[in-house]
Amino acid sequence: MFKRKVEDSGKNTMFQFAFKIFFIHIVNIIVMLVVGMLLQSIGDLGLEIGSAATSAIITVICMGLYLVMTYLEGWRRGERDHNLVLFKHMEYNKFRGLIAGALSQIPGLICAIAIIIPSVDFTVERLGRYFYMNFNYMFIALDSAAAAGTVSGFLYHLCYFIPAIIAPVIVGVSYILGYNQVRVLDRLIWRKPKDGKRENLR
Repeated sequence: MFKRKVEDSGKNTMFQFAFKIFFIHIVNIIVMLVVGMLLQSIGDLGLEIGSAATSAIITVICMGLYLVMTYLEGWRRGERDHNLVLFKHMEYNKFRGLIAGALSQIPGLICAIAIIIPSVDFTVERLGRYFYMNFNYMFIALDSAAAAGTVSGFLYHLCYFIPAIIAPVIVGVSYILGYNQVRVLDRLIWRKPKDGKRENLR
């Protein structure tokens, strides 16, 4: 009578998992635009904020949000897959989070390549930077360092791929933690006293 959700039936694919992680980046771009407009509004009120400070604030906010959201998505998927494996709807793959995180970064890798390779069409490079805009402070720092001659060549190009490493690492670790029911938050707000009873620190 009622159809089971695809994600609860064990038929959810790796690409669906990867797309959810990729979608977090899209949400982050929207957050970046909102924060940027808010900072601009503050500037219009008379409180001047430099471009470097604005970029740093946006990067910190977006980076924090991105890390939390990707961690939670990986943890929830690991917890769900644990039940699916338990009832033999799927086989356990401890690298599932790592692979999904890597797949989600394919657009980011393409954009990074578009940034570092001189393009005939300048629009391609601009789109690449726009996709990475929520991590823009590190790129501004890279461009400044390259202009000053303090960083160049292979190292300079390699740094543009750093954001694409974040999701596979975070999701890979959080997936395993979720599968094993390990809650980092519980470890932070609870501690185990000498008598063996758990005490709430809140």
